[in-house]
Amino acid sequence: MAGAAALAAAATIRGVRADDFVPVQLEYEGPSVCPDGAAFTREVLARAPRARAAGPAERARALIARVKPGGGHGYDGVLIVRDTGGTTTERAVHAPSCDELVTALAVIAAMVIDPMTAKTGAIDAGSALADATTDGAEPADAGVAPEPVPVPVPAPAPAPAPEPAPEPVRREAWEISAGAGVGVIGGSAPTLFFSVPVFFEVSRNGAGLVDPAFRMRFERTATAASESGAFTRTGGSVDFCPIALRARSLRAQPCARVELAALAVSGRKVEPIRSNLRPWFTLGPVARVRLELGSPVFVELEGALLLALVRDRFFVEPGTLIYRAPLVGATTAFAVGLGF
Repeated sequence: MAGAAALAAAATIRGVRADDFVPVQLEYEGPSVCPDGAAFTREVLARAPRARAAGPAERARALIARVKPGGGHGYDGVLIVRDTGGTTTERAVHAPSCDELVTALAVIAAMVIDPMTAKTGAIDAGSALADATTDGAEPADAGVAPEPVPVPVPAPAPAPAPEPAPEPVRREAWEISAGAGVGVIGGSAPTLFFSVPVFFEVSRNGAGLVDPAFRMRFERTATAASESGAFTRTGGSVDFCPIALRARSLRAQPCARVELAALAVSGRKVEPIRSNLRPWFTLGPVARVRLELGSPVFVELEGALLLALVRDRFFVEPGTLIYRAPLVGATTAFAVGLGF
């Protein structure tokens, strides 16, 4: 091999004892566009003049240089150092050109072989090897060990530019939603009403606290029957919600409701059976919580306390009181809706 021949040539240096040479084994792998193994060996020998080729059965440190094209640009290289005891270490290097990479690997190899005499500056490998094999006096500074020079480390490849942050999704300033649900009403009759409310709402869907909403709500109840009468309720309400509190997909709103309905009452188990239709007028606070399941579907739960402004009394002649509406009633409802 060219590497072994060059190492053997280094052993002819005169004036140096055989015990002063460092036995090494050099190997090189690289693409055809890069310097070959002989060029790498010359670089190493020019920088480590005490290196010599190890014999076939001689225990020696092995230095294996491998070069390959880099992933984005330039070239990547690694120097594998295998000690006689079997311990293996690696030194990775990156350079913009193959020639620079091979030189950097040769510098590292020379430092590994003999850090005291390794040459790390720019040199002519051919003339340096010729000077080392020519008869002549020892240099004037022979015997004086130069200070080790740090191995130049190529600059790291520039980091890729960070991707721009995605723009936040801008929601419409105003949203229209509609839905339907089931509810329970207490206070309008001696027993609970079960209702089916439907609603239509216009709301401001911003990021601030003041996000008003306006809702129109219609409902009709099932008949609530007692021993002496049957009650049916049909009506509508208007809700005004001035603010909204948000946390991720939740939205809570305090509202004010004005409700106007008609209460139909008919007697039971009395003769003659009589019916009457009476107005029902209430107002009061409402608390509503909405959970967005994914655009455009949502579910919500609400509860209200309503003050009755009209409190009729219902009785059977000649004067048996059937029911009198309380001052405050309560309602609750669960609904599913769509937002647009």
